[in-house]
Amino acid sequence: MRRGVVVVLAVLAAACTDGAADVTTSTSPPTTTTVTTTTTVERPADCPAPSYEITSFPAGISSEQVPVADLPFDDYTIVPGSSSQIWLSDDGALAMALIRGALPPDQWPGERGEVSIDGARGVVGPFEDGTWVAAWFEEPGERCDQYTLVFYPPVDPLEVQSTIESMDRTAG
Repeated sequence: MRRGVVVVLAVLAAACTDGAADVTTSTSPPTTTTVTTTTTVERPADCPAPSYEITSFPAGISSEQVPVADLPFDDYTIVPGSSSQIWLSDDGALAMALIRGALPPDQWPGERGEVSIDGARGVVGPFEDGTWVAAWFEEPGERCDQYTLVFYPPVDPLEVQSTIESMDRTAG
C-alpha cells in the first residue's frame, strides 16, 4: 500500500505542474535622489576704523584720506566686515591702504622681514605685483585685531619702513 500512496502523490505532483518552473521577476525603475542644501553665511559686523595715526607718509602721498566708497575695491579692501583707510598719490592713484579686520589674502611669495608696529610684532615684504604689505595682529587676535597696511607701487622700501615706524596706536 505504501507503494500506491507514493505513486498517487507523484501523479498529483505531476498534474499540478506543466513541467516548467514558473519564475517571476520584478524590477523597480531607477530612482535618483537630489539633495539640495543651502548655507546662509551672515556678513560679519564691520570692524571699527583702524586705530592708528600715521605721521610720516611716503613722498607723493597725501596725508588726506579719501572715502572708500569712491574707490574700486581690490583683494585687500574687499574683505566683508573690514574697515579701511585709503590715501591717494598726488596724481590721484591709489597709494596706500590701512585695513582693520583682515590679514593679506595671500601668503608672501618671497622674503619678508619682522617689524614692530607700535609694540605689536608684524611682518612686511614685497608681493609679486609690486605692492609692499605689512601685516600684524593685536591681542587677543580676534578678527578686528588683524591689520594690513598696503603700499601700492611704485614705492621705496625705505619709505615703507619710515611710515611703519611713524605709526602710533590710538584709542579704539
